[in-house]
Amino acid sequence: MSTTSKTMTVLSRLAIIIAVLSALALVGTLVLYFQNIAIPAVLMAFCVWGLPLAFALAIVVVIGNIAKRRNN
Repeated sequence: MSTTSKTMTVLSRLAIIIAVLSALALVGTLVLYFQNIAIPAVLMAFCVWGLPLAFALAIVVVIGNIAKRRNN
């Protein structure tokens, strides 16, 4: 397995983990909101920025895989 493949594997797994954690943060934010409890800033920030970050990482993985296929 080449270094590029290992990097793409790590990036894709990182994107999946961030997306799942962001979805959980969204659920937590909604639960806290409907219970009229103050939402921590860290939870709100991860809720807002997690999915776009995961999406950007997924785009990097797709572009990297396209570039790898063109070189072969």
